[in-house]
Amino acid sequence: MVKSLQDALKEALADDGKISHYEARALREMVMADGIVSQDERELLQTALENNEFDDKAFELFQSMLLRARLKD
Repeated sequence: MVKSLQDALKEALADDGKISHYEARALREMVMADGIVSQDERELLQTALENNEFDDKAFELFQSMLLRARLKD
């Protein structure tokens, strides 16, 4: 069974309240599995960024991924 992005974000936050660079890389692979960042995925990640749920490297990773996704539109 494929875990939803929302479930994966909650699980990554459960241990220390932040998503590490390692966890972010795994989440990125999950998001990019189909080759696109859907609107729902963008909204979830944007909310997590706004809530400061990533460590510095993870924040940079998702911020750049969201920027690239917006530029493709």
